[in-house]
Amino acid sequence: MPYRLIAIDLDGTLIDAAHRPGPGSAAAIAACEARGARVVLATGRSFVSAAPYARILGLRPPHITLNGSILAEPETGRFTVRATLTTEQLALALDLLDARGIAHIVYGAAGIYAVPGTPHLDLLAPYGEAPAVFCAPAELRDVPEPLKVLAFLHAGALDQELAAVVGERVATLRSGAAFFEFVPPGVSKGEALSELMARYGVTRDEVLAIGDGENDLSMFAVAGMSVAMADAPAAVRARACALTGACGEGGVAEALRRFVLCQGVAC
Repeated sequence: MPYRLIAIDLDGTLIDAAHRPGPGSAAAIAACEARGARVVLATGRSFVSAAPYARILGLRPPHITLNGSILAEPETGRFTVRATLTTEQLALALDLLDARGIAHIVYGAAGIYAVPGTPHLDLLAPYGEAPAVFCAPAELRDVPEPLKVLAFLHAGALDQELAAVVGERVATLRSGAAFFEFVPPGVSKGEALSELMARYGVTRDEVLAIGDGENDLSMFAVAGMSVAMADAPAAVRARACALTGACGEGGVAEALRRFVLCQGVAC
């Protein structure tokens, strides 16, 4: 059965550390779309940050952004906010990070918010995110439509500690080597992908997901075929149906050729 819906993560999957698409990926994606497949981006980035890649690759919306919080459809001006943090959930995450002295920012539907002097904001610049709007600590708790809290935290024992403290009240995930997030329960790339499957009448067996991070595992769970990059963490590789090369080696193009473009034909 051909794949009709293909979801591809951005950082570490479609684009490398220098924010360049992997070799051959643009041509392979174009070939997939020429065969009738819909290719969507599925990223933890905001659409402001992801939009240049959608344009370069000529991808049709919608795209899964902010780890599934928003389905972005810029051609129609429609940005569907799938869920927001409640006042209590936002306060829980902020209290937890403040108590441990962990720098953080809040993503709202209209922008990124931070307290003046927040360190590590420079980490966002290479991703093309919009500049942060500075506000007082109390105002950070009243951000309109809060979508997620992003903590500047390197992977380690604190990941499990923070997740254990919030329990089921707030979902947590690691979206990058230095990024740990708090999002509304039920929000994930996989949930957003399931919504698109229902919208387009696509079955599980017609879905291919490619990724390299913990936040891609929810897509792996709903896709009939899941492919992890060769340099993904072991836990991610273990839960994928197949592996492909690293981004810099053209891993996305390799996966698309193998599972979409060359099915039943010499390639």
